[in-house]
Amino acid sequence: MDDRKNPPIWLMMLPLIGLGVLLTYQYFAPKPPPPEPTPASASASASATATATGAAAAAAAVAPSDAAARADAEQRYELENDRVIASFTNFNTAMVSLKVKGDRYLDADGNHHELVTTEKEQYLPLAPELSGVTIPADAVWSVAEATKDRVRFHWAGDGVSVTRTWELAEPPYQLLSAIEVRNDASSSKSIGLGITSAHYVRREAEKGGFFGRPSPALSHGICQYGEETIREDREGLLSEDETRPMQPHSFGPGVEFVALSSVYFAIIAAPEGATAERCDLLSSDRGGTVQDPDGSLFESRLVYAPQQLAPGTTATFRTAVYAGPKDYDALETFGHQATNVIDLGWFSFIARGMSWLLRAIYGFVGNWGFAIVLLTLLVRVLLLPAVIPQFKNMAKQRALKPEIDKINELYKDDREKKGAAMMELWRKHKVNPLGGCLPVLLQMPIFFALYQTLSTSIELYHAPFVLWWTDLSSPDPFYVLPITLGALMFIQQKLTPVQMDATQAKVMLYAMPLMMTFFMLLLPTGLCLYMVTSSAVGITQQRYMYWKMDQGPPLLATDDDGDDDGDDDQAADDSNAAAPKRAKPRGKKRTRRGRA
Repeated sequence: MDDRKNPPIWLMMLPLIGLGVLLTYQYFAPKPPPPEPTPASASASASATATATGAAAAAAAVAPSDAAARADAEQRYELENDRVIASFTNFNTAMVSLKVKGDRYLDADGNHHELVTTEKEQYLPLAPELSGVTIPADAVWSVAEATKDRVRFHWAGDGVSVTRTWELAEPPYQLLSAIEVRNDASSSKSIGLGITSAHYVRREAEKGGFFGRPSPALSHGICQYGEETIREDREGLLSEDETRPMQPHSFGPGVEFVALSSVYFAIIAAPEGATAERCDLLSSDRGGTVQDPDGSLFESRLVYAPQQLAPGTTATFRTAVYAGPKDYDALETFGHQATNVIDLGWFSFIARGMSWLLRAIYGFVGNWGFAIVLLTLLVRVLLLPAVIPQFKNMAKQRALKPEIDKINELYKDDREKKGAAMMELWRKHKVNPLGGCLPVLLQMPIFFALYQTLSTSIELYHAPFVLWWTDLSSPDPFYVLPITLGALMFIQQKLTPVQMDATQAKVMLYAMPLMMTFFMLLLPTGLCLYMVTSSAVGITQQRYMYWKMDQGPPLLATDDDGDDDGDDDQAADDSNAAAPKRAKPRGKKRTRRGRA
């Protein structure tokens, strides 16, 4: 028997290990392969890709003089309300700009946050792509109506008339797109529609520190079909077949929405009135070299099932668009299961509850920093029944520390004897050296859920707290909270009894606080605030529990026979009761002869 049966150092550092695993997973864990596309969608994907490639080639083939003349013909139309400013072009009726209004969404130069990240016409978000109809790549649409709330484009050719209407919807960050296709030919036509979007992100912007928060530019393509949510980063959406680099990943049927998303913002396209047939997702490296590209282009397509149009008949494809911050309430109002664009991690069922509770507390206090503090206090109180056994076990170990020190000194060169002595000490005093681990394990899912909630919550985006903490979604500019957390963890380690030798104890005492401080340097201020508050409350609870236990009966129980049921004492009592009573001797017994 050796001292490895004592609590290992990694078990004492379980919360730190869990945080390291979580952060490492975000950057290095392999992504599960997306489901294979259905045969029908695979063939349709190839057709749609060929159409997009042909359109791009046609656009590139326009002569320079013609391109200049066409550029002069471009007109842009703005729709504006108190939340967004959306701009559309008369070239392909796509969105050329989407600015999110509000003081929280201003950049360092005072500009509104821009969601559109592409400039080339063929990659503009929410462009229409009709099948069964050939619209020239250099087509210019006419404008039939343009107001502050609505703009209507029109194009006619190839035997059809196409009208697209954009209008602002009443719920926040929502727009409605209606594309009406009328068959003007003398024969039937099969007309289908794809709504295509693209999002470009520079590789440098998408990177985050290894132990830092995810970069706000970290992007994903998302598709919701049925109850399945596909969320893939650029690596997951790269084509697996290098000989066919433009083949997208296709999913369906029963598509609820397709989205291109960063950590805090998203552009979502959802079929209005029914589900769509298919969604396509793709990413490709752009610029730089093959080994070191400058950035990634994410592409998405929402594909409607084709409709058969008799001469003179009309088909209308309606699309609901959400373009703005990933605000849970606004996404829930939008519907279409759009709240699934918010990535709440492994323990999403806990994180959703925490997110709701955080918003509810904010409704009373009006400050997200104070809301985090109150949420932390509430969580610590709710976890108290699970923590009390941990504190009791730690108090017993603290009372045994002199005995532990003696054993470490006596058997410092004999690991086997030291381990045996330690086990005997625990058994004798009914102390479970691993008794404090279960409460820690129970708290880990809540910690992970809070980490994900506070790292990705749009409510904390540029949200001020007090003093220099003006953005709870960014790191502490002066590192006060990380350093404070390190100091609190040092105090907590001093209060926590250890069963290891002096060298290991010193590692726990100094290394763990330093490592945690290092981890917290680049994490959001909101998460650091939670950790500092939780540590301070934990120390207070621990000190109070120690004090209360010191006022009560002795913590340690000992059996002479070393077992846990106290049968040694009971057996002794039973033996004494069964034995005949004897009179106490009253001095030396004398005989008759002695008295003679």
